[in-house]
Amino acid sequence: MSSKRAEPRSIATQLVVLFTLSAALLLSCSLGVFYWIVVRHAVEEDDIVLADKIKAVSEMLKQPDGIDALNHETKNVRPGEPTVYWVRILDPGRNAVAETPGMANLLPSSAFSTPQQFELPRWNVSNYRVGDSLFGLTTTLGLAQGRVYIIQVAQDRSSDENFRKQFRALLAPRR
Repeated sequence: MSSKRAEPRSIATQLVVLFTLSAALLLSCSLGVFYWIVVRHAVEEDDIVLADKIKAVSEMLKQPDGIDALNHETKNVRPGEPTVYWVRILDPGRNAVAETPGMANLLPSSAFSTPQQFELPRWNVSNYRVGDSLFGLTTTLGLAQGRVYIIQVAQDRSSDENFRKQFRALLAPRR
C-alpha cells in the first residue's frame, strides 16, 4: 500500500482558475447588461417611429383630399414586400373609410385601445399577438373636414422579437 500525499496546486494554477472564472462571470454580466440596453432602446425607438407614423397620418388626414389620399396610399401595397405598418381610418360611425388590405382579418378594430389625443410624453402603445406575429398598436383621433376620425396604426414588431429571442439564446442557451 502506497500512501502518497497529494501535492497542493501551485499558486499560479489557482490564480489562472480564479482569473478564468471571474472573467467568465464579468463577461456574462456585461452581456446581460448589453442585452437589456439594446432591448430597451429598440422598444423605445419602435414607439417613437410609431408615434411619427401616426403623426404623419394625422397630418395627411388634415389635407383637403386627405381621406382619398390615405385610402390610395393604404391600398398601394408593393407586392412581395412585407407590410410593416397597418393603417385604418374609421369615421364617426366606426366604419372603415381607409384601411390597409388584409387588416380587417389580421387586426380587428376591437384589438385597438380607445382613442386618445396625440401627446408624445404619455404615448400609449399596446402589444397584440396574432400567431407568431407581434404588433404594436396605437389609436388616436384626427380631424378632417370638420369631422373627427379614429386613426388606428399597427407596427409589425415580429423581427424585433425574433432578434431578442436569438440574442437571449446566446446569453442563456437551453439544453
